[in-house]
Amino acid sequence: MALYIQSANSLVSRVAQWVGAIPSTVGINATAFNSGTGVITCSSNPTALVLIGDFIGPNIMGPFAAVTAVSSTTITVNDPDGTWSSVSLPTAILKLPTSSSLEIQSCIQMAELKMRTIELPALRSNPYDPDEPTILTTNAQGMAPIPADMCFPILFFQESAPSNQPPGATALGPWIVYDRVGDREIIRRRMIDQLYIRPFGVPRVIRASFSEVGPNYVFTPNPGENVTIKAYYQKTFPFLFSPTADPDYPVVQNNGILASFPEGYLYGTLWAYYDKNKNVEEAQKWIGRFDDAYGLIEDQNYKGKWRGGDQHLTSEFQPRDYRYSFK
Repeated sequence: MALYIQSANSLVSRVAQWVGAIPSTVGINATAFNSGTGVITCSSNPTALVLIGDFIGPNIMGPFAAVTAVSSTTITVNDPDGTWSSVSLPTAILKLPTSSSLEIQSCIQMAELKMRTIELPALRSNPYDPDEPTILTTNAQGMAPIPADMCFPILFFQESAPSNQPPGATALGPWIVYDRVGDREIIRRRMIDQLYIRPFGVPRVIRASFSEVGPNYVFTPNPGENVTIKAYYQKTFPFLFSPTADPDYPVVQNNGILASFPEGYLYGTLWAYYDKNKNVEEAQKWIGRFDDAYGLIEDQNYKGKWRGGDQHLTSEFQPRDYRYSFK
């Protein structure tokens, strides 16, 4: 039976199978299971045999479920795969070796560190989301805080009228697309911000600039206060097994990368495992497979399949001495 990698539990189970971490019985039977709470009722006290962070299951095929709590009569598991929901009870409780489970989890994190800047469609923000669009709101200085889940920006654009437009100006445009420049360049442009023209009522798209300075994004020309700028960017991803605020799902069991690039997790984890255990030949094999798979993702980006578009270098926003006309 194939073990599909669709959760953090199944990833640990699949890697354990590959490296030879053989599960064994703990000598206790599961007599009941509550699928709503994830609580397994045990035939005897499991506290000396099962620890929080262990992985247990009803059969050797897995996936094994992460243990989140243990009492004298019960074991609570995080089981998004429904492993315990489909089993006939009573049944023996099997456990992966604790040392192997901890080692595999640390190797998963090493793989995640190698994928921090990966570009995948699942990690893109949605500035057009009807409920929670990704937007930036400028402060009194015309700056906006960098979002906490920002990995790197793709495109910022402004469809609302600037707050500092002159009296009588219409809301017909322009609409602004912000191009990223270096932090030194944005500070220089900020110094001469008063020299930039600010056309109003011009129905066209105009290109402006932004960059990161400290914890904020700086824009030129200054958009003013309380202006909404739509943010299209590549987001960070939550690490597997990190804690959540959801009592029903206390740890992260899935993310955008595991859902769309599971081979990256598998190859990267096996590379880290064999590298840690000083198996150079196996480590080189798996890092090669990881790099090949990662390279396919990068190649699509470099060819502009995911992030193409207008690359004009000129703009109506020019210092007055050498600006272009609107004609």
